[in-house]
Amino acid sequence: MSENKIGDVVVLKSETQQQAFYQLADGTSVFLCALALDDYENYLLRERFFELATEIVLARIRASGGNVALAQRDTVPAPETNPHAGVPCWLCTSPTSADVRAQLRSSAAADIHLSPSGLPMTCCRVTAVGAFVGGSGTPRSAVRR
Repeated sequence: MSENKIGDVVVLKSETQQQAFYQLADGTSVFLCALALDDYENYLLRERFFELATEIVLARIRASGGNVALAQRDTVPAPETNPHAGVPCWLCTSPTSADVRAQLRSSAAADIHLSPSGLPMTCCRVTAVGAFVGGSGTPRSAVRR
């Protein structure tokens, strides 16, 4: 099977909703669907939103006479393509893990804050008990007194 990339489904956040667009390789994009921000926070609705956007793209391609197959990516990236491939969040079933996996897949994965154990701070296995801010050489608690 030939793997010629023809486009991406891109999700953009507006003031009131998340919007899915089909971005073609030539740079043009087409609106697919949208979901209210409050609904986007629900894991199941978010997954259905992604599925709907994907199905719309496939239907449009097939309606235009194209024969396309959806290439599913592996859930765990190869270690050489993602430095976070060994994080247990890839195989975790916690609702939080879906968000962590999305962060790890994103282009901002290099900016993910890690705990001393090497897990992302948003991992369900990590509990942050405080945040501290510095200034004038003396550490102070971020909690107001």
